[in-house]
Amino acid sequence: MKKFMSKLICGVLLCTMITYTTPLFAFTKDETVYSKLDSNGNIYNTVVSDHIKNTERSTLINDLSDLLNITNVGGDESFEQNGTNLVWKTEGDDIYYQGESKKELPIQCDIKYELNGEEISGKDIAGKSGKVKITLTYINRDSHIVKIAGKNETLYTPFIVGCGTVINNDNNKDIKITNGKVIDDGNKSIVIGLAFPGLQESLNISKDVIDIPSSVEISMDASDFEMSNIMTCVTSKVVEDDDLSLFNDLDKIFSQVNTLQFASKQLEDGSNTLKQGTITYNEKSKEFNSALKQVSKGISSANSSYSEINNAISLINNSTSTLQAGAKSISDGSDAISTNLLVLSEKLGELQAGASALKAGKDNLTSGVNKIISSVNANTSNLGNQADTIANLQKLITTNTNTKNALVSQNTSLNNSLLSGGLTTEQETTIRNQIATNNNLITLLDSNIAANNSTLALLRATDISAMQQLQSGLNSLQNGLQAFDSGIEAIYNGSSELQAGSSTLATKATELSQGAKSLYQGTTELSNGTKALNSGSSQMKAGLNVLDYSSVKLTDANNQLTDGASTLADGAESLANGITKFNKEGVQKICNLANGDFKTFSTRLEKLQELSDEYNNFTMLNDGNLGEVKFIMIVDSIKKDDNKNQEAIVQDKNKENH
Repeated sequence: MKKFMSKLICGVLLCTMITYTTPLFAFTKDETVYSKLDSNGNIYNTVVSDHIKNTERSTLINDLSDLLNITNVGGDESFEQNGTNLVWKTEGDDIYYQGESKKELPIQCDIKYELNGEEISGKDIAGKSGKVKITLTYINRDSHIVKIAGKNETLYTPFIVGCGTVINNDNNKDIKITNGKVIDDGNKSIVIGLAFPGLQESLNISKDVIDIPSSVEISMDASDFEMSNIMTCVTSKVVEDDDLSLFNDLDKIFSQVNTLQFASKQLEDGSNTLKQGTITYNEKSKEFNSALKQVSKGISSANSSYSEINNAISLINNSTSTLQAGAKSISDGSDAISTNLLVLSEKLGELQAGASALKAGKDNLTSGVNKIISSVNANTSNLGNQADTIANLQKLITTNTNTKNALVSQNTSLNNSLLSGGLTTEQETTIRNQIATNNNLITLLDSNIAANNSTLALLRATDISAMQQLQSGLNSLQNGLQAFDSGIEAIYNGSSELQAGSSTLATKATELSQGAKSLYQGTTELSNGTKALNSGSSQMKAGLNVLDYSSVKLTDANNQLTDGASTLADGAESLANGITKFNKEGVQKICNLANGDFKTFSTRLEKLQELSDEYNNFTMLNDGNLGEVKFIMIVDSIKKDDNKNQEAIVQDKNKENH
């Protein structure tokens, strides 16, 4: 079925009017039926084009046709007509002719338009905006009564319908199509859809199993709606000759049904045997799990008891190590104290000499600061008029800037007067001269402002407030020097006393260092002994931990294994029950289907292939000749301004038909 349906879908290639390859006999007649439909799907004109392939290069061809107004469209060959009999004088060439037909097509196309969910006619939807849906429903009229499994069944010639149109993207958005494809190139969208009218009924398949479409829906969000022609191509060529091996494959499937049935019974017996084995395994697994739990419990108790012993040994080892480290620190520290006290005594002598030099330098610094203060006091009185000069310069800069801005504003107004027009030549000359004069004054003012800003910067470089701050800072420095003098005296006196005390402390530190070394040697011997004891105890504790951990893991794993055995037993029972049910309700039904309904389905496929092969012409065809036929249906476009013209065309055609 899957392969057959894939071949149906491939039939859309016929929309490109590519013909199938067939064996060539004396004459092959290829027909293309063109029908024009109005926007609602009503046919108002049908023209048939016939191509007779003169493979034998005969000079005369006998043909049958029920067409009206036959015309040679491929050459100047003549023909004689007697009713439906035609004799073509070909001179060895192919014949191309066409004529009109009043016959009903095997496929009917019904078209329904909807705007925002409400049905509307094709002529009324033109120029409208909203959500548009167009439904093209194809009805298969070529039915046949055939015998299937001894019953009369209705089958339809298996036509493939491919339809498509071009939609402008400028005023249509969100374009969709069912059973097809939308190809968007930016400016326009090409929509192509497929339908298989009558195939659902011919195969007698429920829509719940597979829904074979007989209609195509095109939807879009339209603005000022218009529609191009909708083209529909119909052909009956579904399955090619080389695909008939499909039916042979189905026969092979039917021949394997008994083998499937026998294998399913063996599978059922095997699952029951597996079920009994898993029950026994589950029982023995539970017994082993109970014994293993007792072993794990004993190991865990031993490990817990030894933990207390190991902790005590570890505590002793840590204490001796701490004692040894402390003795080592005392020994090293006493040596360092002795050495550093000797260095301290030496450095204190240097400190006392430095204090003497610092005291002499302080006197020179005090003298220099006093001279600077006298100089600053003298210069501060000369800066009294400088503040008035700075204020006057600032006022002058402000006045010049305001004058410049007024001249710029005046020039803007004068330029606007020139642009507005309506002035005499003399007035324009006067304005332009005034603008030039203003520009010269603006340049002079810019220069004056720049010079005054430079002068102002120089005066501010010697700001009175900065000089006053300097004077205040020097006074503070003078006060600080007095406090510094007192500190120098204290350093000098204290360094003499500190030097005398450090000499006595250095002598006692040497005695302390010798005692600390003896203490360190004793703690080292004690620490080595406790380390050996602790190492052995740790190894023993690690072994017990591994044994305890492994027994717990083994117990946990066996618990899972026991649970798995129970689950396996349950699963084996479920499997056995399921396979028994599968064999009775599944395989047996499949076997019954293969020998019943499925063979009927295969017969339907064969009959459809026969109907496809038999439908080889629309008009008439001589016995013994080959033929092919395809139908092209063209639905009129929908344009805003074509409604009246379309109605007139349909009325004229209806009159001609009557």
